[in-house]
Amino acid sequence: MIPDTSGSALPDEPSIIITPASPAFFSERIHSLDVLRGIAILGALFISIWFFGGFSANEQNGLLLQSKGGNYRLWGTVDLLLNGKMRALISLVFGAGMVLFLSRKNSINETPVSDLFIRRQMWLMGFGLLNALVFLWSGDILFHLGVMGILLFPFVRFSSRSLLIASIIATLIFAGKNYWNYADDRTAYSKYTAVINYEKKLSKDSLLAAQNKLAVNNQKKDSLSKQQKEDKSAWEGIVASKKYDVKKNEDGLKEMRNGSFGKVWDYVLPTIQSREAQWTYTTGIWDLGGIILLGMALIKFGFLNTSFSRKKYLMIALAAIVVGLLLGWFRLQYHQYALHDYAKYVTGHRLPYDLFFPIERALLALGYTSLVLLMIRAGVLKFLWKSLAAAGKMALTNYLLQSILCSLFFAGFGFGYFGRLEQYQLYLVAAEICLIEIAFSIFWLRIYRYGPAEWLLRCLMYKKWLPNKLSGYKESSPTLIPYADELKLN
Repeated sequence: MIPDTSGSALPDEPSIIITPASPAFFSERIHSLDVLRGIAILGALFISIWFFGGFSANEQNGLLLQSKGGNYRLWGTVDLLLNGKMRALISLVFGAGMVLFLSRKNSINETPVSDLFIRRQMWLMGFGLLNALVFLWSGDILFHLGVMGILLFPFVRFSSRSLLIASIIATLIFAGKNYWNYADDRTAYSKYTAVINYEKKLSKDSLLAAQNKLAVNNQKKDSLSKQQKEDKSAWEGIVASKKYDVKKNEDGLKEMRNGSFGKVWDYVLPTIQSREAQWTYTTGIWDLGGIILLGMALIKFGFLNTSFSRKKYLMIALAAIVVGLLLGWFRLQYHQYALHDYAKYVTGHRLPYDLFFPIERALLALGYTSLVLLMIRAGVLKFLWKSLAAAGKMALTNYLLQSILCSLFFAGFGFGYFGRLEQYQLYLVAAEICLIEIAFSIFWLRIYRYGPAEWLLRCLMYKKWLPNKLSGYKESSPTLIPYADELKLN
């Protein structure tokens, strides 16, 4: 049994054999977590390919406004099923990995597990900055997982029930932030209408003065104050950000197709800086935090170890997926209304269209997880799960490889396909990359125990050169310790 420092006990886990010479050697893993990690990493590419390939949010808004045609249905399906859900699934498995990693028992003279964990998180942040600044993936998640692992480190001691409550609270706060942002928009519109009414009054007074041939000596009375101008421009900026503009992508296409890496880097740098800084503390802490806590709770409940009955997995999967899809339909439907006329939407709706998005993605991530665990427990599609598990064991390598391949394929310093492919072609590219990564993972793991990036992370974490070839491990004088699944991406 893995000791739960909160006072409860985790379900039985397989033991692992570790040789004294190799602290990073784990002879067994939780198969279901590897499968889920593989699904999350590969599935996330079908969303990130939008931004790598130039299928911008502006173009997505255009499809939503169109509300018909094959491209609209294809995008809506992918958005509904995957957008935000794969990031949530990555976060969920990350949370489980935190509990397993920090549940290890120390061997004699071994560095404390807590120190190893913090060291790993710091290096993970470094990998994230490399992914963002060198491989030019502005949507990187590694940096944020590194930060969140450190922030949520104390929560590992909580009981499963406490973690579940904390997850619900964080998710509700995330939903509350969406409401507060919308409330700010409603306030901005109220100020805007006040300025417009004042302008109408000025225009009416000027017309009356002209008709009565009165001289207007004080021009200040016929102009807006600085604050009124700011209130007016603030709302106009909000509306502009939500409108579909055909010419909006021209500058981006020109810059991303530039053959100079430096110029492409200069163009994406502001987005990267905003993502790695502002987004982290305004949104990311709640976006990722609630799901990470959920993953901690689920591993302590025994949910992620396929220890629940098939009936429970089926019921959870059906309930979570159905409710999640209904919330997603609500979001897309009302997002469409907002795009048509945001001023009308603000005056006619008290709730934002994305209010329930945090709950939607949490439910669908939970539903997908339960469905996969049900099928693994039922023993169906074993070859598929084995292939996905291989990709999951090399999740960090595959995640970085996705950024490298996409940057080279789409950016101007590579093949320059940015903004040149149709939506369905982007998904074909994503599918091809996924197949390449699965094949590469299967081949690599026949020779090596860890992927290249995973091996490097362990060397940095343990501050020593560790063997990686399967033939380089000795299993003499083994000692048994509780299972600790060192997740590749968490």
